[in-house]
Amino acid sequence: MQRLSVPAIWDGMTALVLGDLSRLFFVAAPFTLLPSVAVQLFVPPLPPNPLDVSGQQLLWAFLLPALLGNFAQLAITALMLRTSITPRTGFAVALPLWPGFMVALLLASAPVALGFMLLVLPSFYLYARLLFLLSAVTVAEPARPLALLQRSWALTAPVQAQLFLFVIVALFGVVGVLMMTSVAGAALDVVARALGLEAVGRFVVAVCGGIASTIVAIAGAAVSVFVYRELAP
Repeated sequence: MQRLSVPAIWDGMTALVLGDLSRLFFVAAPFTLLPSVAVQLFVPPLPPNPLDVSGQQLLWAFLLPALLGNFAQLAITALMLRTSITPRTGFAVALPLWPGFMVALLLASAPVALGFMLLVLPSFYLYARLLFLLSAVTVAEPARPLALLQRSWALTAPVQAQLFLFVIVALFGVVGVLMMTSVAGAALDVVARALGLEAVGRFVVAVCGGIASTIVAIAGAAVSVFVYRELAP
């Protein structure tokens, strides 16, 4: 298990992403980039008071993009685990697994959210044990949602400390990606507005946000696949 240090996990994840980035981005973008752009351009901004948010606003702004993004993650995971298959086959593999994957996510979200409310660090630990490998386990070892979580918990037991530390490091990586794309979008928006192209500026900002979402989804699938390959018999 010495290979599964934090730097080794990071290197393994980046190697998987960069090794097939164009195909992975092509597969993920319709389910991550396009919904993100649509939400930014066509969904009204949410009210500042959370109590004023309607169910319809939650559906279009959060629930539907999350559902599509998780489907993309399964398809990407299938492509990484079975490198010889086509994107079409990846979608075919992901589709029947998608409902069970979503149920498993919901089951795991409760303890992770509770850990976050009690203290932030327990939520990172629970995420590492329950959700870190979930997409790879779902594709490689299809089972009922609770069995998927039990398998994830068992596989991560020998390297729980390394995964816990990686989740903390990865959080900074995600924040960094979001910040860079946000700054780039804001800068291009300023230029577009200065030229009187406000609509173009809004579109550029939305695209930058969608690119960030796509990169995070691909990286999440890649790290799940890499660690699963190291841990699974």
